[in-house]
Order: sequence, then C-alpha cells, then structure tokens
Amino acid sequence: MDPADAFVNLYDGLRNIPGDTLSDWSEVARVRDIEDAVKDEVRATGLLAEEWISGFPDDQKSFGVLLGLDLALLDANADTSQPGNRALDYLQVRLEMNGRLNDETGGMLLPCRTFPRRPNRDPESLDDFVHLLRIPPYVSVNLQLTRVAAVRDLPRSPLRIAQLPLLAEPADLRWEKDHPDGGFYTVAPDSARLGDRIAKALNVLDRSGAALAILPEGCLDDSILERWREQLRATPRPEESSLTWLLLGTGPVTAAGPAPGSNRPPNRAVLVHRNGWVEPMLTQDKMSGFCFTVEKQKEYEIELGGVKRDERISHDSLITVLESRAGRFAIQVCEDFTRPERHQHLIAVGVTHVLVPVLAAPMWKKGWQAEAGQRLAVHLGAKAAVSNGLAITRFYREKKDGENGPYEIEYPATTLLTAAGPPGKPDEYLTTDAMVKEYQNPDARRQKALDDALTPRVADW
Repeated sequence: MDPADAFVNLYDGLRNIPGDTLSDWSEVARVRDIEDAVKDEVRATGLLAEEWISGFPDDQKSFGVLLGLDLALLDANADTSQPGNRALDYLQVRLEMNGRLNDETGGMLLPCRTFPRRPNRDPESLDDFVHLLRIPPYVSVNLQLTRVAAVRDLPRSPLRIAQLPLLAEPADLRWEKDHPDGGFYTVAPDSARLGDRIAKALNVLDRSGAALAILPEGCLDDSILERWREQLRATPRPEESSLTWLLLGTGPVTAAGPAPGSNRPPNRAVLVHRNGWVEPMLTQDKMSGFCFTVEKQKEYEIELGGVKRDERISHDSLITVLESRAGRFAIQVCEDFTRPERHQHLIAVGVTHVLVPVLAAPMWKKGWQAEAGQRLAVHLGAKAAVSNGLAITRFYREKKDGENGPYEIEYPATTLLTAAGPPGKPDEYLTTDAMVKEYQNPDARRQKALDDALTPRVADW
C-alpha cells in the first residue's frame, strides 16, 4: 500500500497517546525490530505490505511501523534522500506536483522543516518522534501551499533581507471614517505621493545586496501595485543585484488575489518576483482588524472623530504559504501577529519564516512585535521579520535622569525587527536579547523624512 497514506492513518490513530508512553515503547526490542524491517522494506520496494497493519489492533506494533515509515519517507524528500535509493522517487514527484506526500487520505503530510527552540529533550508527543509534519484536514481546508519553481526561488540561507519604510510621514496615509458616529475606519496610502517613489525604491533595493525586500503595512493599493510591476518589468535586474522577492506591503488591493467575499475591502499583502512579469507569488489578507481606541488615536495623533473604531476589512480565513528551498514562508499582517489563535495556524503548517508588515508606533525589544516573534521562535522554531514605516513617527524619546534633572534623548525609530533562535537545540533557555534584533537608520537625524524612508535597513536572517 501507499506508504504516505499509511503514515497518515497510523499517525492519526496514535496521536493522542502520551509522550512518556511512546518513550517507553521506543525502547522495546520488538518496536525497534519492526521499525528496522519496515524502513528497509519501504526503501527497497517503495510500498508497505498490507500485513504490517492488518489483524487485531496493536498500538505498540503500529508505533514501530510508523517509526519505520518515518525513516523510509526521508527518501521522499530530495533534501534528505540517500543517493542510490530510487524506490520512493514517485513520492518526490508527488510532493512537487501536489504539494503533499499523501494521496488518498485527508489533510496533508509534509517534510517537517523546523523544531522548537527549547532546551528540553524529553519527547512530549508523537510529533517529537517523527520527521514528517501531519496537517489535519480542518487546517488544510483553509491552506493554500504553493511550491516555488527553481528559477524563481530564493537562494539557500543565509538569507539577506532589506526593509524599506517607504512611508515617510503622516501625509502619506489617508484615514477615513465611515460616518461621524460610526464604528469603522479604513486606511490607505496616498497613491500619488508613494507612486513617485517606486523607481528610487527599486534602485536602492537592488543595491542593498538583499535577496528579499520587505515593505510595511499601509503602502500598497491597486495603482501602486501596477506602478511597481511596470517598474520591475521596465528595469532589468542589475548583474550585481541579488534581489529576488519583494513583499510590496499591504493595503486595499483587489487587482491581485481572491475577490473579497463582501463589500469590505481587504488589507492585503502582495509578494512578487523581481522580474515583474509573473503573477504575484503570494497574497495574504489581514484576518484581524486593529481596533483604534480613543487612547490610541491620541497616542498616534490620528483624527477619527474621538470614538472607538474597528478596522473595516474583509476577514478571509485563507492561509497562503510558499514552499521554497530557503524555507516555508508565510505572511501575517500586523494585528494577526499578536493573536495567539493565529499563531496556531502557523505552528500547524510548520512555517519557517514569517514576514510581518505592520503600521505601528516605533518597535522595541520589549514591544508586542518582539514578544510575538520570540514566542514563535521558541514554540515553532520559526524566524520572524517585522517591517514598519515612518508614518506614525520617525523618532522616539527616552527619558533619562541627569545631574541637573531629567532630560530626553531622541532615537531613530526601529523599522526592522527580527526574531530567531539558534540553528540547533539550545542548552539554555533563550532570552530576548539573544533572539531579537532591532535595525534603525543611523543616518536618520541627518536626513529628510523621505530620504530616511528610502534607506534600506539590511539584515542577515
């Protein structure tokens, strides 16, 4: 029988058995013998004999078969297959064509590409014993996973990214409320102001040395998207440029991605390829709107009538993921990144890299973006890169106590914040300082706002 479908069925039957019980079983000679026999058989024949799963229910035997399948199915992944083992090549083709290893079972079975960054080594669940990721049907039904063709893929890590604020000042955004006493607002870029920056933005990103560019929330609409695509098509990539993917930010985009299911506009992120000719590689809608309380309106100096308002956006639940040789990429827009229930989707899909465009006050190591990124890095092992603009404020002030009384120091705002754990399992609990990095423009004080917004913040990610 099909070994990937057999894996799914066995996994689903064993998933609720406690990790300590599985640990005891893993040391039983019978289980180890079954594991070795199944591994050798499937690697040699490409199939699993029916007798391995027939007869009376026997969870211990099933566990041994699952472990053997798990090791054999490493050959179904081009990155982990052993030279000379060709029996499972058909599963490699299936993975490339269908985006999953299983065929007739529900949900998805994928290679696992990340692991938690906690110091403990004691297995706590079935997932800690296997190298494959089982995505249940209730998650996969809202999942669109696309494999990137090699000619449009990123280079393998280390991955250099460039963050560009693009939004320079409050006038770059248009805030609108539905009516004086209503409960909604929308935000969109000033298309004319931002459209004139596209050519220079592409030029500085090409010269940044980065393979992936990330722009913030609020700097995209249909007309700006078309300006970007025209500029990309009209400007061949310089030989010295490594720029491959561009996350062009987010906004009320309907010219790319699915049609909204209601009369509300999406707040949609769009990821494109540098050549500009192919269709966008990924779009992702913001699922959770930001509630602009009266206090936040005062803090951000946004005039919305002095009443609490929710962001008026569509709430599409589709999760889009790109499978790349550099990782498994997803996007979360601003508010979604701080919602634990949204993180569960990323964990279930086994995302390795999360791109997070935001529209917010200056970021810092103790802020919500850092906390959310650190949480994902520990629980999932994912890396996060958060991109902010300068439309709320370019500088923040910190109070100090001096000999002559208190005083303030002004610092350039952090517009790029990254969170990542070490490459292997740590021996100690990870700290914020070890995981979170902030990136500012050190020349901001000597620049005008627009020049600051068009200065890339570059990081190895």
